Amino acid sequence: MPAPRPARIKDIAAKLGLSSMSVSVALRDMPGVSDETRTRVKNCAQKMGYQPDPAMSALADYRRRQRPASAYAQLAYITNYEKKEDAAWSFAEEYLIGAKERGKEFGYEVVPFWLRENDMSQRQASSILFNRGIKGLLIAPMPEEYGCLDLTWKYFVSVALGTSLVKPELDQFSFDHHRAMQLTIGELRCRGYRRIGLAMLQQRSARLLHESLDTFLGEHYRDPTLVKIKPLLPQYYNSEEFWQWFDKQKPDVIISDNADDIRSLLKERKLRVPQDIGLTSYCRLPLHDQTVSSYTQDLQAIGAAAVDRLHTNLLRNLYGNQSKAISTLIRGTWKEGKTLRKRRSKRPPS
Repeated sequence: MPAPRPARIKDIAAKLGLSSMSVSVALRDMPGVSDETRTRVKNCAQKMGYQPDPAMSALADYRRRQRPASAYAQLAYITNYEKKEDAAWSFAEEYLIGAKERGKEFGYEVVPFWLRENDMSQRQASSILFNRGIKGLLIAPMPEEYGCLDLTWKYFVSVALGTSLVKPELDQFSFDHHRAMQLTIGELRCRGYRRIGLAMLQQRSARLLHESLDTFLGEHYRDPTLVKIKPLLPQYYNSEEFWQWFDKQKPDVIISDNADDIRSLLKERKLRVPQDIGLTSYCRLPLHDQTVSSYTQDLQAIGAAAVDRLHTNLLRNLYGNQSKAISTLIRGTWKEGKTLRKRRSKRPPS
């Protein structure tokens, strides 16, 4: 007796009185059908024992990859800063440059979209994006720590840049702050520094979910040769607080996320770098002083990698929130600079 034929999409469609396209859309969680229809389709598919054919899925995916990307001609680079062109966030343009270059390789145009244009609500922004036919969103870093957005996510396939967006959970691409801090401290060890201080603004630490701060404290806990120095985590840098910390802790080198700020303070006492004190950054940005010895972020590479993932997720129709979002970390590169003394021992492995 021949085995029963497995249920097909058109069988589900006939059972429910729907088109095969509507059933396909519902099963892939794409926008275009109501939540009620989606539930009916999934319940019916489960009762009928429907299972996707992996061979047909692979063929459909292959065909999508071969066709031009006209269906997703534009990707939106979403910003939510207080000002459309906020100088404080000019570094984020590096993400956009990398995203645009990689987008061209796939046939996309990556276009900026400011969520606060004309005081529109995020629901209105979602409608505008949807009506423009934009299906892929690249979310720029949030202006605040623990950032949240309330777009109509079911319309879009979305990927976030940085760690500041915590709701919703999306696939995320960011600099590897943990590894960069580890390697920076390794560089300082082999140069003979043992009183290693960390100076970082509270808000910046919070935006990174305190990842680099935790790494700094962990390295001091594990290495008994390092003198435990309390980190400086001010609301903002000011001379009085900085010098109170400096005189009490007596660091022989300072790590910062923005060494330019610290260098300005050191000039107040005419301290020479690196003769009197070392200075380094574990996450220098391209706009910062290029003479500082540091691990440097490649924001363009992060933007490009995020577009790679966004393209793949579009092909897989991964609309809405991700139940198991993936975080991808991009490492930086060490730039020797001129603000640390020479190495006394072999460079640590990277």
